[in-house]
Parts: sequence; structure tokens; C-alpha cells
Amino acid sequence: MKRSVINKNIAWAIDACKRLNCALPGFAYWTPEQWKEKEASTEYLRKVAMGWDVTDYNSNDFDKIGAVLFTLRNGDLHDPDTGMVYCEKYIMMKPGQMLPCHFHYFKTEDIINRAGGTLRVFCWNSKSEAEGYEKDLESDVHLFCDGEPVTVKAGGYVDVTVGNSITLTPYIYHAFEAVKEDGELIVGEVSRVNDDANDNHFNPYVDFQKIEEDEPVKYQLCGGYKQ
Repeated sequence: MKRSVINKNIAWAIDACKRLNCALPGFAYWTPEQWKEKEASTEYLRKVAMGWDVTDYNSNDFDKIGAVLFTLRNGDLHDPDTGMVYCEKYIMMKPGQMLPCHFHYFKTEDIINRAGGTLRVFCWNSKSEAEGYEKDLESDVHLFCDGEPVTVKAGGYVDVTVGNSITLTPYIYHAFEAVKEDGELIVGEVSRVNDDANDNHFNPYVDFQKIEEDEPVKYQLCGGYKQ
């Protein structure tokens, strides 16, 4: 993924948050130089990867498959019972954009439509580790939406409108789509502590490539503090 695409789409996400009245904390606007100046006081933020993340999931087509994410708060997965025991994110999505199919081994998450259009969540159960964690294409998926039980056919979906949410527990495969006709979308995530490096299982597998540095860094990525 090109740095120019990352820079462009973080700027879009900041603008979308302003237009849709989803306020970001001050460190969302820090430059890489400010991160460096504040190195001594931001050890915790860097340790738990708070801040911006952008990926096209190696699709080379960000507007079709990708997302801008911002982690507002997080804890330490290796010490989950101390400090923050939860995580909160914003996920900014363009009309028609997809976030590909995956599950989490550890994390339970509420996915909340904070503002904008409609979030479509596709769901499958996972088969066992012995079966390679393949998607179960037959069994119904049982989950909760704002505390009410919901049953979805394998590969079926739930449309989550503004203010509403869906709860996803470990080993439930899910894929997100911002319904194209309903416009851009800001999704909230409230969950157990988050570790994107170890707690995401994609199906099909996603090989995250290095960034192509075609222009200077404008926004520090939470996975890129040592870049």
C-alpha cells in the first residue's frame, strides 16, 4: 500500500468525523514530529498501539476493500487484568467498502454504527482447529444485537443502522460492508483488549505487505511507531 494512499485517506477520515460529529482525541492530529517530541510521555499509547491504522488488506484497491481505523483506548493483551481491560476504536468506511472475513481468538466486541450509513455484517461459524478453522457453510449463527438474540443463516447478514450494534464473540467469522446506497460510515468498536498482530484470523488469509514510501509520512500509524 502506498504512503500517499494512507495520507489521503486519514485526511478523509478526519474530515468525515468532523462532518458526522464524531469527535477525535487530540493525539489523532499529532504529526510524526510531535510523536517524537512526546516520546517520553506516550510510552503507554505506543505499547498498546493507540492511534491510526490504514489497510487495504493487500487488495490494491482501498476504496473497495479497506478501512481507516483509529484506536482511542486499549489495554495490554499480555496483562489483560491490569490497566485498561477494554478497547475502543472507530472504523471509517467509504460507501460500498468491505472489511474482509475474519474472527478473533480472544476478543469479544460490540460493533456499533456510530454515524452515517448502514453497516452490513456477514456472519459464519468457524469449524474446529482440527478442521483448519474453515468457515462452516451450513450451521446457523447465534448472536446478540443490542442484547436481543438473533439467528443468521451461514453467510447471511445483519444490517446495523445508526445507533444500533451487534455483538461478535470469538470464532464467529464476520465481514463488514458499508452499504453503498447509504453513504460513508463511522463504526464504533468496544471490546476486550485488542491485539491486531495476534488475534485476527482471516479467511482467506491476508498477507499484509510493507508500505511503499512514495511521499513523506503525514500521520503516524499505531503499527508504525518504529518506522
